[in-house]
Amino acid sequence: MAQSVYRIRDESLPGDSFLVVRGGLLEITILRADAEAARRRFSIEGVSVFGAGDATDVEVLARSRMVRFDVLTLVTLGVLRAARLERVPTFKSPHYTIMLPNLEADLRRLLACENVIWVNPFYVAPEVPP
Repeated sequence: MAQSVYRIRDESLPGDSFLVVRGGLLEITILRADAEAARRRFSIEGVSVFGAGDATDVEVLARSRMVRFDVLTLVTLGVLRAARLERVPTFKSPHYTIMLPNLEADLRRLLACENVIWVNPFYVAPEVPP
């Protein structure tokens, strides 16, 4: 399978209070699997997140793109910067990628980041076949 590259948007990153939103809890096995899948596709490890300027933006994400997640994990951009984790505006806004080129060390730093777990009131459970 041919590798592609991340499509990076030409935009500067917002301020430290900007929220980064990831569906689900930050669990090392899921993050590692997602990062390794990204490496196979894009040749460098990374995990997908979405950006939100405020609580209204989080709610819009929760009711649209993230309805399949019962909880969302919110981290401020300032916390990610302090952890020395690179955030890149990729694909269509509001998508970002947290780059993890030193996978295990970067995962440890990501998991150590202060975050808030937000229960998604718009969660839609997957249908279970009868």
